[in-house]
Amino acid sequence: MDSNDIYIEIDFHVSPPDDGRDILLALLSEQQFESFLETKTGLRAYIKQADWDRINVQQALSLMPSAFVVSHQINEIPVENWNAHWESSFQPIVVGDYTVRAPFHLPKTTAYELIIEPKMSFGTGHHQTTQLMMTHALEIDMRGKSVLDMGCGTGILGILAADLGAKSVLAIDIESWCVENTMENAELNRCNHIVKAIRGDVDMVAETYDLIFANINRNTLIRHIPHYAKRLQRQGILLLSGFYQTNLLAITQVCNANGLTFQSNTKLDDWVCAKYVYSGL
Repeated sequence: MDSNDIYIEIDFHVSPPDDGRDILLALLSEQQFESFLETKTGLRAYIKQADWDRINVQQALSLMPSAFVVSHQINEIPVENWNAHWESSFQPIVVGDYTVRAPFHLPKTTAYELIIEPKMSFGTGHHQTTQLMMTHALEIDMRGKSVLDMGCGTGILGILAADLGAKSVLAIDIESWCVENTMENAELNRCNHIVKAIRGDVDMVAETYDLIFANINRNTLIRHIPHYAKRLQRQGILLLSGFYQTNLLAITQVCNANGLTFQSNTKLDDWVCAKYVYSGL
């Protein structure tokens, strides 16, 4: 069998997986993998066998901080099984009245749907934090609101906001493939006239917004909350996730110090989504 007819799957297990997964993904993204899939214990990376010699896994692992333990297993997947393998990893999910599905899934019978092509980006709706953020978003009147989606991944949250009536969405991510993926998904959902995506970080944001999504990780959130507060209009809403129940107090303390008042939170499998309102300093 030709090497172009075989995919290599590397199944990484990271302990602890929370921040470790993000760090490993950042290191691996500098190499030429075609796609990534987040798992409960880490992530999987994929590349054609013909391109395997361009990959240096050990180099990436050598740069991981010593606080994390990483192991990996290498599997071969014949290309004739690739689509089935990929599609089996992304079953449609239902959040409220929305089905989240990939383009290769059949339409569902819920009132609404989002079509998300994941590629290498985070945010298919399967992770607990994305589901929590979506659930909170569905409770907010988005009509006419301006929205900032930080660490947008696939763009799923910004696209949901657009579908719920937001007048404008700026999606930002530090990874170029996430920006591209977000715009592709915005086009799939016919909201690319509302959702715009750029590569960068919070310091690139000059406008103020009615609502900010930030589903990232604890350490990044704590660093960025002061910036989010400056980019919220008075009585604007900040939705945060990407952290555990045990981190909620620390997150809330930083929010309070920056004029953000805790409103509510929900939990799923120890992951938390929290809502704050900006009342000013």
